[in-house]
Amino acid sequence: MAKNYQGAGMQRAFIAPTGGVSSGVPIALGALVVVPLEDAAKGQPFTGVLGGSWLLPSTGALKVGAKVGLLAGGLVADGTADSVPFGKLLADAAGGFAEALLIQ
Repeated sequence: MAKNYQGAGMQRAFIAPTGGVSSGVPIALGALVVVPLEDAAKGQPFTGVLGGSWLLPSTGALKVGAKVGLLAGGLVADGTADSVPFGKLLADAAGGFAEALLIQ
């Protein structure tokens, strides 16, 4: 068996960046998007999830299957200025929210 296996990679510990993190609000750490499972102040450890399905605030008329980006903790159309890639929508956006699959 491989001796360098580290795990499934779905959750791991990170250190909160400037401004801290809030539970359930996705953040970008460089090109890596994680969803914190707890609040943490700058410099404190937190557990971040690296995949899965998330119901998040969204802007625009986003449709199921569309690529979406992350900007300020919410979903936006793919390619929106200053956004980072998040994944794809699992359902049409409705009421200012959409369910999306986080894909790294």
